[in-house]
Amino acid sequence: MSLNRWWEARRRGARMLGTLALLVMGGSPAVAGVEPLLRVGDRLKVTFFEMMEVPDTSEPEKAGPREPAPPLLQTVYPRVDLSGEYAVEPGGQVVLPLFGAIDAAGRPASAFKADLGEAFDRLFRRRCNVTVSMVHRAPIYVVGVVRNPGSFPYAPGMMVIQAVALAGGDLENGAPAQAIETTREQERRDGARDRLKGLLARKAVLIAERDGTVAVKSPALRDLIGTDAAAALLASEQRMVQLRAQNLAIARGARERAIAAIHDEIDLLRQRVANFDAQVKVRGERLKMMEALFARQVVENERVADVRRDYVDMEGRRRDIEILLLQTEQRQEIAKKALEQGDLERRLNLERDLTQVETDIQQTERAYVALNATAALMARTNPAPGREAGTVVYDVIRRTGDATETVRAAEFDSLEPGDVLRVRVGPTEKAKAVDQVAEK
Repeated sequence: MSLNRWWEARRRGARMLGTLALLVMGGSPAVAGVEPLLRVGDRLKVTFFEMMEVPDTSEPEKAGPREPAPPLLQTVYPRVDLSGEYAVEPGGQVVLPLFGAIDAAGRPASAFKADLGEAFDRLFRRRCNVTVSMVHRAPIYVVGVVRNPGSFPYAPGMMVIQAVALAGGDLENGAPAQAIETTREQERRDGARDRLKGLLARKAVLIAERDGTVAVKSPALRDLIGTDAAAALLASEQRMVQLRAQNLAIARGARERAIAAIHDEIDLLRQRVANFDAQVKVRGERLKMMEALFARQVVENERVADVRRDYVDMEGRRRDIEILLLQTEQRQEIAKKALEQGDLERRLNLERDLTQVETDIQQTERAYVALNATAALMARTNPAPGREAGTVVYDVIRRTGDATETVRAAEFDSLEPGDVLRVRVGPTEKAKAVDQVAEK
């Protein structure tokens, strides 16, 4: 048998094996047609395993010129140079090294795998086993009257209604949900309004507390909640300020009384120092007199020593009173500085609170304006009670090869990778009939 005939016979055998495998897996070519088709944008992982026949050298060769050749073994090893991940190009083909471009889009993976096997046979004249697995599929795009338009991962067998569910549902059939969202937006707006009126009232009372005047309602507060409500809110805030002022006055009064008590203690100590000064002076004069008498030998040394000890003792007691007086004066200075520091901290706290309130007012005003506009827009776009809703229409925009087609779809129709699902609201049959009558 020639090499060409042997090669053709092996190729026919490979085709028969492929057909048998197809019948075993799918039953018939018609049943195999339900296999998902490859689409542009799909990313495939292709692995080649080359099959080779090598002599079996597990047994030692026997001596003799007429011994038969050793049997052949089937071995398989991966072709790393050909295996890898490949994408279905916009033209619908997959480009592989050495093989070139092979058609893939619109065909099942089994057919694409069979073409890869034939290409390997033609190039290397050897058989191979090819595996093709899906790594990534093009997403589904949902646009139109849905809550969250965008792209979503494709799942095998995905239906139109499932894609719409991923996009948050259509707005027309979601009118109750839209009403709930409108109510929530209005609640957020009302919450921002309450925060804003509280901040405006607090600003007014902080300014009055800083300046020592009566709180006056601002035009912004009056425009926000009205004159009467603004006056009531300011009165409530003013009562809180009065209570806080009373607490501060009590604390300040306690500090002032402590300072006054220290002042009285200082006066008493100064009087004691003056008394000790007089006694020290008297004892000093007596000591001088006794020393003069001792010099004339009128008195004895023991009496002079007694007078000297009395003088030194009085001088020491006077020094102790002076030290106590200095310590008391220091305590008075510390108490006065603490009182001044408390007043300064109160003014600084008022300025800091006023600055913070002004910043919060600016932020809350911006939030309130945005939420008010959003709530008003949602209220206008919300379907009115009793209004007849339109019919939801699903259009699938699908690219096949170089052409793009748009087809009408039902909720349970299947989607393909890369499809664009457009959801729109069309007129109802009743509205169409009314329009036709109006045209006539």
